[in-house]
Amino acid sequence: MENNKINAKEFAESKVLSAMDEITRASKKVLMDYVISMYLVSFAKVIAYLGAESDDGKDLLSSMDENTRNTVSTFSKDFSKSDKAVISEVEHILSTSGMDFSNDYKTIKQYLLHTSHDFAERAVKDFRKETPIFQKQLDYCIFNFDDILLLDDRAIQKILREVDVIVLGKALKGTSQEIQNKFFRNMSSRTAKMIKEDMEWMGPAFLSDVKACRNEIIKIILRLEEKGEIFIGKFLISDILVD
Repeated sequence: MENNKINAKEFAESKVLSAMDEITRASKKVLMDYVISMYLVSFAKVIAYLGAESDDGKDLLSSMDENTRNTVSTFSKDFSKSDKAVISEVEHILSTSGMDFSNDYKTIKQYLLHTSHDFAERAVKDFRKETPIFQKQLDYCIFNFDDILLLDDRAIQKILREVDVIVLGKALKGTSQEIQNKFFRNMSSRTAKMIKEDMEWMGPAFLSDVKACRNEIIKIILRLEEKGEIFIGKFLISDILVD
């Protein structure tokens, strides 16, 4: 009877240890598979961004063993350079690297105004194609809310057809009188009066709301510019400003 109790105890212990070992082994395998998979997928996104057929892409692929290279190449075919997942991955990598391009963007902002129309158009187009991860920063270099003063009245009128009056009212809160007049003189006196009254009625606005509304207007401007319906004033007057 005693031996039976011992055997039952040992059997129970072995079952417990076996189950625990299985949990440990299986969980480790899942984690390892996940890490390897995510690593390869991340690699594939970077390859897709660089271009599998580019010299940089080929150099990276050539540094891998054959199995890894084939897997990454297969994964990379599921992505394109402009995919949100690819851009997000590359942005994460660059942001964690500690690289800071703020001075470079200040340079672009400062000197783009003084280039020719053809150069500016070509340089911006090429940069957008080659480096899609920095579109927000580039858009700010090309155009920000204060640059509305550089637009002609025809462009303002086209923008007004696309902008909600409530959004415009919030966007104009805290702007210079010059910018406000730029819009008001290109709309009916009745509409201008209504927006001015709304601006007074709404009182102080949250800065985040104001920025959101200004960004919405800037998006409209950039979209109209991309469609060729308006031209950003910087490029129109740039030839005049060249030293």
